[in-house]
Amino acid sequence: MNKVPTNITNRRIAQIAIPMMLSNITVPLLGFVDTAVIGQLGQAELIAALGLGSILISTLYWLCGFLRTGTTGLAAQAKGAEDLTEVFHILLRGLGLGFLLGCFILMISFPVFRAFFIISPSEEVVEIAALSYVQIRIWSAPFAIANITIIGWLIAMEKTVRVFFIQLFINALNLILNFFFVLFLDFGVDGVAYATLISEISGLCLSFILCWRVLNVQKNFVIQKIFKWDKWVKLFSLNLNIFLRSLLLEMAFLSFFFWGASFGTVVLAANQILIQFLHIFAYALDGFAFSAEVLVGISYGRKNLRALRKSFILCTKWAGLSALFLSVVFFFSGSFFVQFMTTSKEVVTTAEDYLLWITLAPVLSFLAYILDGVFFGCTHTSEMRKAMLISTLFYFFAAVILSEAYQNHGLWFALTLFSVIRALTLFYYYPNIERSVSFMR
Repeated sequence: MNKVPTNITNRRIAQIAIPMMLSNITVPLLGFVDTAVIGQLGQAELIAALGLGSILISTLYWLCGFLRTGTTGLAAQAKGAEDLTEVFHILLRGLGLGFLLGCFILMISFPVFRAFFIISPSEEVVEIAALSYVQIRIWSAPFAIANITIIGWLIAMEKTVRVFFIQLFINALNLILNFFFVLFLDFGVDGVAYATLISEISGLCLSFILCWRVLNVQKNFVIQKIFKWDKWVKLFSLNLNIFLRSLLLEMAFLSFFFWGASFGTVVLAANQILIQFLHIFAYALDGFAFSAEVLVGISYGRKNLRALRKSFILCTKWAGLSALFLSVVFFFSGSFFVQFMTTSKEVVTTAEDYLLWITLAPVLSFLAYILDGVFFGCTHTSEMRKAMLISTLFYFFAAVILSEAYQNHGLWFALTLFSVIRALTLFYYYPNIERSVSFMR
């Protein structure tokens, strides 16, 4: 690892953000490609089944997303303090925790699946196909979750080009296997599950190779330091807050699918297609959130308030411009993208009724993503937990009222308000970060 640069510039932000934007867009492309391939079969039931199955797996995996954010924040701060041995230890702790969590999820998955489909309001044919999907794909849990740690560590090392190649490899392999299993072998939804399973396991192997190439030989490495009690206490405390925050976030999105299912299979299928675009926007804008996370984390580790503020302001500026660009593109091309996703005319017509909400999403949500990055980089996770609790309660309150009055439009309105409230609550807590930097100085 080279000496850590001290300057905060637009170029440095771009060097982190652009590869991460490209990389992050490929993450929801797993769902995009899966949905597009199944959509060619022209059956709304299969699209709906894939939607239920993928949101369940995504919920289980991304409840472990604290491994990525916690690793990035801690590693960036250690990097800023130029404690490179601790940077290495953070990677090893995260990997160990990731494998353990993956195995634990694998152990509890089947009763969780049963409980999920008992309370699901979807049709029986949809539930049967979705259950088959998740029972196959869950076997990738230890590999996919361990890979989350490596991704977070590489981001902190500002090696985001490597992250892009990892995600590109996973998605390219997934695309090839999807066509083979679904369209050639006619495995249906099960084929999508097998394609993703193989892709995620292969992705971890590539991550190990690229991660190891970043490391120099750690001459001062002592295995006992990996198990220092105070480091694990800090790790668990940090990750518990992130876990609770992620749990609340996933509850909001999971409830969105449940509410959508109550409006019928066609609406559920339309929501499944539209939510893919929402994820793509979120992951694209998260490129600048990652820049904020890394640069703010390094500045926080150095106790440099001026650099921290500059990182926040510059990342927000570029995220805002990118959000405006995405909204304009979708305003003019939204119908084309929806028609590309499925051959079902009924689903296309229904989805087009809700394009306004997807068009507004980037410009109304980008500030929430940037503030997430700032708080993750500073590891001020208790404030994030509190902000997400307030936002989630507001979302459920709004969704109950608005969905009753305006059906699926009301549901999309509530989800849009959710992003706005997330930004407002985090901005309220932001002065705590600056006060803590001043106190450390």
